[in-house]
Amino acid sequence: MSSKCDFRPRFCSSKVFDVIKRFYDDYVWDNRLSFRQALEYFEDISEGVIRPRLGSGRSVDQAWRSCKGYFYEYAVCRALDEILSSDPLLSQKIDIVHGLKLEDNLNLRGQVVIKNWSDILPDVDFVIVNKSCNKAMAVMSCKTSLRERITETAFWSKELRPKGIEIIFVTTDKDEEITSSDINRYAVMHVFDCTVITDSNRYKQIIEEWKRKYGHREDFYALVSRVISFNDIERILHQYARKC
Repeated sequence: MSSKCDFRPRFCSSKVFDVIKRFYDDYVWDNRLSFRQALEYFEDISEGVIRPRLGSGRSVDQAWRSCKGYFYEYAVCRALDEILSSDPLLSQKIDIVHGLKLEDNLNLRGQVVIKNWSDILPDVDFVIVNKSCNKAMAVMSCKTSLRERITETAFWSKELRPKGIEIIFVTTDKDEEITSSDINRYAVMHVFDCTVITDSNRYKQIIEEWKRKYGHREDFYALVSRVISFNDIERILHQYARKC
């Protein structure tokens, strides 16, 4: 496993997290999947395969709730790392750094923090770095469910954009919240630089629903292009590789 995906969660037992990661890796390898393919079915694999293997009981339920968000970040990281590993030219230009590792890279951390009496670190799950100029090109926020988190990410988008740092929101949208609220639709179409749906079937449903409702709008295709399937993330990474 690449060291970039070897991060220690803050609010999840390291022992439980290691078990979850091992179960996930074994499932991917045993079923001859790529990590990109496994990410598409994250909810099915996490809730239908990994969670039952942890056992039952209140303490296990609590541990799972504390760890699932980090587990999703791990699954996204393995898929991103797989993309970089399969494209040597891209991996020479782009690095993915987990937010929990920013303390080990003060230059990168300094690019991301908001300075106001003290350093305020935004909601950063990953930083996409152009290695040629050692510049943070974008931060990624990974959430399986939106709830109030989408407005939090929208706030950080406003604060980071003047720094030249883009916001990428990554989600399974498991509760179909992107299309259930005009506020959520506005955020992904107008506030975030890119929203990545890791479930390809859910991505198609979102686009089809919006096309029925808003396809006649003249700016529809320009705005909806900000929402992509994870299968298109490589194109975004190549764009960051060309910037400096």
